[in-house]
Amino acid sequence: MIFENLKRKKICSDSGFDKIYPKTYQDHSARHFTPVKIAIKAAKLLVDSPLDKILDIGSGVGKFCSIGATVTDAHFYGIEKRKTLINLSNKIKRQYKIKNAHFINNDFTKIDFKKFNGIYFFNSFHEHFDESCVLDETSKVSLSAYKKYHQDLISKLNECEKGTKLVTFHTFKNKIPSTYQFIDMNETGLLKFYIKK
Repeated sequence: MIFENLKRKKICSDSGFDKIYPKTYQDHSARHFTPVKIAIKAAKLLVDSPLDKILDIGSGVGKFCSIGATVTDAHFYGIEKRKTLINLSNKIKRQYKIKNAHFINNDFTKIDFKKFNGIYFFNSFHEHFDESCVLDETSKVSLSAYKKYHQDLISKLNECEKGTKLVTFHTFKNKIPSTYQFIDMNETGLLKFYIKK
């Protein structure tokens, strides 16, 4: 019913939406997973055509991809290093018959970014910087890891084709390479939109 309502443009609260996840992840949602309204806005900024392929870096429980694939006709791909979260994302996908959401268990540096014409990034690396942001026992606070992930992100974003769209949430502009032109922001500046020059 939740996804059918989204298709009909009936937006639910995050607490209502998050009931599809186990309680432990519901408790982390506000800090780690994209809010419903933001996911809808970000998806619509990224998608122009049903042929579009959108990559979510650090997709977690798959919330953004599931919502994006529901409110648009494009294909959304979540890359996530935690196998347990990929399994949960795929379970939700099957249960709610979300055809255009796809989930990949891998490190984002192993993915060919040129295959995508839209990228979404909700500061997936912050858990390595802030111990209050740790999601599970696989998380380790490490400033060196945090810096390396951002360097890797810049390298991967630079690989993208000209015209690739990028939407970030809770991410500073200085973490985005200069090859991207800043276009707009909303949600009090937290949601930012760029295009590869």
